[in-house]
Amino acid sequence: MKCLMHTFLFGLIGSTFNGLLLGSLYGIMGVGLALLYRVTKIPNFAYAEYVTYGGYAAFFFAGLVGGALGVVIGILGAMLFSAVISLITDELGFKPLWKRGASSLHLLVASIGIGFILRYGLLGSTVLIFGPKYLSVSTPQRNIPFISIGNIATFGTAHAIAIGAGVAFSIALWYMFTRTKIGKAMRATASNPQLARISGINIFSIRRMTWLLSGSLAGFSGFIYAYYNFVNPESGWLMLLWIFAAATLGGFTFFGTIIGGLILGLAAQYYGFLVQYIFGTGSQYSPAVGLAAMFIVLMFKPEGVIRIEALAVRKV
Repeated sequence: MKCLMHTFLFGLIGSTFNGLLLGSLYGIMGVGLALLYRVTKIPNFAYAEYVTYGGYAAFFFAGLVGGALGVVIGILGAMLFSAVISLITDELGFKPLWKRGASSLHLLVASIGIGFILRYGLLGSTVLIFGPKYLSVSTPQRNIPFISIGNIATFGTAHAIAIGAGVAFSIALWYMFTRTKIGKAMRATASNPQLARISGINIFSIRRMTWLLSGSLAGFSGFIYAYYNFVNPESGWLMLLWIFAAATLGGFTFFGTIIGGLILGLAAQYYGFLVQYIFGTGSQYSPAVGLAAMFIVLMFKPEGVIRIEALAVRKV
């Protein structure tokens, strides 16, 4: 009996640690999506592919140098590469449609198509150039546990980086949007692009900056994923539900999205652990947690459950 209690307790603590890691990851991804949606009004399904490309870029750049320096280079390389991919998709795909007056629905459909091109373009080029052994990659540097409880629950460098970055990114974006001229220009562009342009704001430069920032956040998420797990061409696509669920739960605000991601991550991990512990089945149905959360929010509170109005992008 005592052994069972210890197993349950250690499993619960382990689920908490993993939930914080995954929740922070969902939050960071969701913040990038929220930033993009607030300024451009594009529900971008292709955003998930920027995460995948960031993971592959992290694998490449982190492999150039070993040790802690490789981690730093991997982060910077992943953020830069995904930012460039993000900007290219806008310049070649979304912006021409936007200039022609495409609606949000048209842009959503276009984002699905762009996502397919990015996903299977990566898949095909990887197999063709490097072979199938590179269809699943990770950074040479791995998550280093520095807290271990019962050899079951571990808290490592990936947890610390993800949680710390989630808080830091949300604070930095909030400060930029509420305290800087660039942030005010972004909010003006989000509110009324035509009026912002008449007022002297270069909305095209603001748009490019938004895509670069959003892509860099996706790239950072890709690094975290590749740092503690293996990335394949469909990794980002499989995370898409959690990304939208976190942003929806948080009302597409920065702090709200981070909190929403943490709630989803913890809920999914607790669900998976309890199902495994009580019924002995796998946790393959844990995505139902994200789907249910998004459905309930859209049904009863579409503006977001954790909507911190003072931190909303549109708040002046």
